[in-house]
Amino acid sequence: MILHAVTSSRQDSSFRLGGAPDVLASIHEPSVNVAIWARPVPPGLGPEMAAWASKKDAFEGVFDAAEIKAGRPFDPDDDTSPLRSDLGRLLRRFAELTGARRIQVSFGAIRHDQCRKFHVDYVRLRMVTTYLGPGTEWLPDDGVRREELAPAPLAPAEANRRIVRDPDKVRRANAGDVVLLKGERYPGAERAAVHRSPPIQELGVTRVVLVATTYDKR
Repeated sequence: MILHAVTSSRQDSSFRLGGAPDVLASIHEPSVNVAIWARPVPPGLGPEMAAWASKKDAFEGVFDAAEIKAGRPFDPDDDTSPLRSDLGRLLRRFAELTGARRIQVSFGAIRHDQCRKFHVDYVRLRMVTTYLGPGTEWLPDDGVRREELAPAPLAPAEANRRIVRDPDKVRRANAGDVVLLKGERYPGAERAAVHRSPPIQELGVTRVVLVATTYDKR
């Protein structure tokens, strides 16, 4: 399967890409299911990235949006940690953009394959930022056979062969990019984002990833 980094010259109506954070608001446009703020990994994160990449545990929790805006669990104004500051800023932006009351947050190292099959999420909105390693893979609408997305007892490789209309359409976000994905529970969404985690286990690669999800459970 051929992978292409995201470039602004290869857009269609189902996704938006921009070099400023304001592009993330385009996720609320009816035709858009992927919005990407293309940015480099912020400078000065090397030592903290190395430390997180060596850890075996990950940070996980569900937080009220008010807590996130107030700087918990990660403080946007933390002068002692560039990483915590960046995490806090991204989570605050996600909270403001989504209007969610609660947000599920996970952050840490990933060393194994997660979702090898292209799929949609049964959530409202999800934000993924890969700080280290390969980023999220996704498909624009014209690269998907949506009728093949339904769960089936198929190996991931065979399922993907059926789902992916054109392997040249597969896109991969870069490290540092902020990727916003529309899920099946977004109000009125007809075409949720089709994506997957990049396969890494056989390559012996470690990813360090932030995932924030609107938490709509009562």
